[in-house]
Amino acid sequence: MFLGAAVFAAAVLVSAAAQDLLPPGDPSRRDPAELERFIDGYVAAAMADRYPPGLMIAVATPDKDFVKAYGVSNIDSGEAATPETLFRIASVSKTFVWVSIMMLRERGEVDLDVDVNRYLKSIEIPEAFGAPVTLNDLMAHRAGFEDTFGDFFESRKGRSMAEALKRHAPTRVAPPGERTSYSNWGTDIAALIVEDVTGVPYDEFVRTEILAPLDMDSTVLHDPESASGRRYNDPALDARIAAPHKLDAGAPAVMAHDGLDPIYPAGAVSLSGRDAAKWIRFFLEEGRAGERPLISPEGFALMRTRHFNDRPAAPDFAHGFMEAEIAGHKTYGHGGTLSGFISDLTIVPDLGIGVLVVVNGAETPRLPDALSRAIIEQWAGTNSYVSKWPAADDAAKARARAIAGLYIGNRRVHSKFESIAALGQDITIVAREDGAIAVTASGATRRYYPTSDDYWSDGGDDGIFLYRDDNGRPLRISGGLGTDTAERASFLASSQSFNSALGAVALLSLAAFLGLWRRAGRDVPTSGAGKILALAHLGSAALWLAFVGLIAWTTAAVGAMELAELQAQGWPPQSVVLSRYSAMAAAAGGALAALCSVPVLTSSGWSVWRKGHYVLFAAAGLYAVWSLWRWKLILAPMSV
Repeated sequence: MFLGAAVFAAAVLVSAAAQDLLPPGDPSRRDPAELERFIDGYVAAAMADRYPPGLMIAVATPDKDFVKAYGVSNIDSGEAATPETLFRIASVSKTFVWVSIMMLRERGEVDLDVDVNRYLKSIEIPEAFGAPVTLNDLMAHRAGFEDTFGDFFESRKGRSMAEALKRHAPTRVAPPGERTSYSNWGTDIAALIVEDVTGVPYDEFVRTEILAPLDMDSTVLHDPESASGRRYNDPALDARIAAPHKLDAGAPAVMAHDGLDPIYPAGAVSLSGRDAAKWIRFFLEEGRAGERPLISPEGFALMRTRHFNDRPAAPDFAHGFMEAEIAGHKTYGHGGTLSGFISDLTIVPDLGIGVLVVVNGAETPRLPDALSRAIIEQWAGTNSYVSKWPAADDAAKARARAIAGLYIGNRRVHSKFESIAALGQDITIVAREDGAIAVTASGATRRYYPTSDDYWSDGGDDGIFLYRDDNGRPLRISGGLGTDTAERASFLASSQSFNSALGAVALLSLAAFLGLWRRAGRDVPTSGAGKILALAHLGSAALWLAFVGLIAWTTAAVGAMELAELQAQGWPPQSVVLSRYSAMAAAAGGALAALCSVPVLTSSGWSVWRKGHYVLFAAAGLYAVWSLWRWKLILAPMSV
């Protein structure tokens, strides 16, 4: 992630203290008290503009665990955040799912390498690609599912987790094990397996088998009542959950909680700082609750081992946990994001330290990620960042040229109307003369340098790994925390192609109306058929212009809304429904325009220039119709 102004300012303000605190190469001076002082300075600088409003941090070290809370839990009430305040940890909630699965494996109740349909009672993963989906696939996010959308709109419909998951089952779009595509639905399937195997609800299993032994009595597994309209949690704990916030005209404002129930296991957990420290300690003590092992040493070692090892130099998942490296030390953990909450859990076994940071603001850049890294680097007495790189040889330059091109991310909806959400998410890679690559995604560009064969690093917390096919040709890339891969793609499969198609048909549609204005009052060559064809031309052009305008407005309006706002409206919003019907109408008009090309050329009586414009318009219309079909705006279902 990019370090923003606030985090950069924090680093500057505490740099002198950090040098005195832990000089590079002197790990013997690891002192929890000094580390607290470092954190206080860092957070004070990062939160100087009152955003995010509150921050909770739990740190476990070999000698001491400590919890800190800063700012407020609710900007409206001014209530201070304390170690007893519960913060929503978003996808860090998944760590409870994966520990539950490993506990069942310990008991011999599940096998990580068999078809998950053996354990599921109310839903079945359909056959595809000649290979079943296994728990190992789910834990590595390599089951081959497309992303899901409609399951985020189930919170007030009264369905069970199994019913919601069945209703929104994703299409299998890749063979298991081939691609990484982060999947909330896949995680919830694993939680459903816990239910189906044990015969007790997932939340009951976690409370009884994990929370109780660890004495985590300030942790809830469901949404606050305000999100779902249903009371799942102890009201006293619900009342202690921090409010989520967003920036409103540059100032923090309270927003509504996201509703995740009934698919709560993938992201609904809230916990206090004190419970967070206990959860970290569980991992540092390798699966023990005091003297009682919840997972055996062998099972815990397996959990810390990657099932897939096809990118050993790059970040990936180790049985559900994001495995990476900081300051030369292997780390594992998880990150999370909800509307108004961002979290990061990082464990460093060989340093004996673990950190969980959560903020109650939807901020960018991600302060929890940066703060976790800074703490670990201070504890290690060094950092990851490299300022000078060795000169690249010809082989490195050739590898940079090989990876250059256009890529499309795999974490997206493939089969439904909501695939439009992936528009604009193309990744473009350009080779540099020094063997580096420039990677542009979501409008931002970063430079990466070669560190090993087919792996490029930014010198810090991010890297790009290139997969090749059996003939050595570039196939896909992985990057970031190893949560997703992206496929090599042609221009025709890209957002640029879609935008080009709509841009061309829109311009030619405008030209049709300009031509009408230019011909007004003039005697121009035409026939009776030509007059009818002219009306059809203008009708098709009007449909295209209406669609382009409507989809642009809808994209801007929906894109500016938080998930909680969309959930309050319900899916799909009226503007999305209108856009869908408008796409169908425009496509019908485009098809009719193409069919009229022959009579335009043979029977219209129009001038050569007018016929030429029409042929271009019809061709652009067909290109646009194909693009609408390619991006599932027509002839595809919508999540409901």
